[in-house]
Amino acid sequence: MRNSWITIYCNTPSAKIIFASDTITDSCGWEPEEVIGRQGSQFVHPEDQKSLLKTHTVNIVKERMASMVCYRFLRKDGTYVTLESVINYCYDLLISSNYIYDENTLEHRMRRNTVDEVFVCHPTGRLQLAGAWNEQTENIIRIIETSEIWQGDKLLQPLEKRFCLILNRFAEALPIVYATHCIEDLVSLPVPEVIGQSFFKFISERDIPAFRAQINMAKQHGSVVRLRFDWQMWCGYRRG
Repeated sequence: MRNSWITIYCNTPSAKIIFASDTITDSCGWEPEEVIGRQGSQFVHPEDQKSLLKTHTVNIVKERMASMVCYRFLRKDGTYVTLESVINYCYDLLISSNYIYDENTLEHRMRRNTVDEVFVCHPTGRLQLAGAWNEQTENIIRIIETSEIWQGDKLLQPLEKRFCLILNRFAEALPIVYATHCIEDLVSLPVPEVIGQSFFKFISERDIPAFRAQINMAKQHGSVVRLRFDWQMWCGYRRG
């Protein structure tokens, strides 16, 4: 989908952008190098910034697999476009899949129904929790209203380590095009060793049919899917 792109943010209050996919240019006019290294809030409408920081904090505190937030994003021409972003927690990073907001599409409804929570930043500055399916609403509200979670850029609680992979969805073999550094800590693979490799090399053979079915559904509808599979070490890698 050319009206969507990926950004990766650090999980600090500044939410600095450390990666942006090329398709941000089609939707908003920015080149990736123009946004990388800048604070995420610089591209958010001023009336939405406080609300977005609250959802950012919830995603980190709850280590969310997937939540959605709707807000206004700055185009390069100075105008704003309403986005819906699906945010995935990944230890010291947050991965954001961004889509032009259109509530009438099937893809929007699929995403909305498969995330953990939906937040809406209203033009009045109010943050609305529009849906929470895997958590009691009052727990989310408590985090939103808590001001003593951060100490500078540090979160006052331990976080679970995870790694993220970005796959080329247009190639049948799903080659890995990006990997976060925690992959070496968790499965002993240096990032350079996995870039360009087919993701199927790391999946147990018995899990591949279910994985393909789930991935095809996600590709067709832009939905969030969750599945478990056995990770296997690729025999082509040898630690020196």
